[in-house]
Amino acid sequence: MDPLSALLANKAIQGVTGALTRNSTTDTQDTESTSEGFDALLRQYITASDGENVSEEELFAAIVQERIESLKGTDAAEEFGSMLEANKADMTRGDGYVPVEDAVYKTLREAVESGMLTKEEKNTIRDHSFAAAQLDDNASALYDNRGGVGDPTIAVAEMEAALLSARGIIEQIEGGTLTTEAAPAAPDPVADTSTTSEGNKVISPNGTHIDGNDGFVFKPESDHEKKLVVLLPSNLANNVTDLVLKDEDGNTIEEGRSSGYANGGREHFRFNRAGKDYPENITVEVSLSDGSTISYEIPNPELRYD
Repeated sequence: MDPLSALLANKAIQGVTGALTRNSTTDTQDTESTSEGFDALLRQYITASDGENVSEEELFAAIVQERIESLKGTDAAEEFGSMLEANKADMTRGDGYVPVEDAVYKTLREAVESGMLTKEEKNTIRDHSFAAAQLDDNASALYDNRGGVGDPTIAVAEMEAALLSARGIIEQIEGGTLTTEAAPAAPDPVADTSTTSEGNKVISPNGTHIDGNDGFVFKPESDHEKKLVVLLPSNLANNVTDLVLKDEDGNTIEEGRSSGYANGGREHFRFNRAGKDYPENITVEVSLSDGSTISYEIPNPELRYD
């Protein structure tokens, strides 16, 4: 090769090498920027109850909001966040426990009802977030950070490790290298319902479970008055003549005052004291217009039942 050709060839090689280096640097910077953005959003949305440790349920809630922001924008994510916080407050139990996963599912349903998300978008966001929130080797459930005596259902991780894990799974999903399955729908524990010889129903809770979201609620302290409020299922609307609290001997303790309908058409009944001020093993007796009654057994009125 003559000197001139060699010089031109060398310059061409240098040009290609420079271009490859610039492209590689740009790709690396883009990846780092995307990763930093994902982590920043999750940090913004995570409400960790244990300092720098985060549970699977808390991580799940944050990823759902990040996915909504990625798909629908900041305004939608902020609106969803406000709805979620309202549901978490409404579902907080008497001992302070917040069922975060249940609150997220309820808010996702409401997002579909309001038109924020389609049903398909809701399912995709739920399934991807469920997969990305896994911090242990049980991929079929999400755990909180509470557990208890004989209850090993705890899954937490340090914040940085949790963010790294979630980001890695989301990147695999978006890159097409990981396929997620539908998030399992854990069956609700079923309250025990019996019928007396007079045709009246008696409902005994399973733990603190009665009938799930949008049904009966025994809330020991209302948000504003901090006194007991009872919400009845919407299918009893305009069919209730009165509602009373009875002690375990069947004596009437107090009659509830109807304050109207809200929260999905459910009638609210209010009382003079907080749940903790009533004796154990009380019953909420609902009298219906057809003469029958529905009695909800409440073993510990300090706790929320729903």
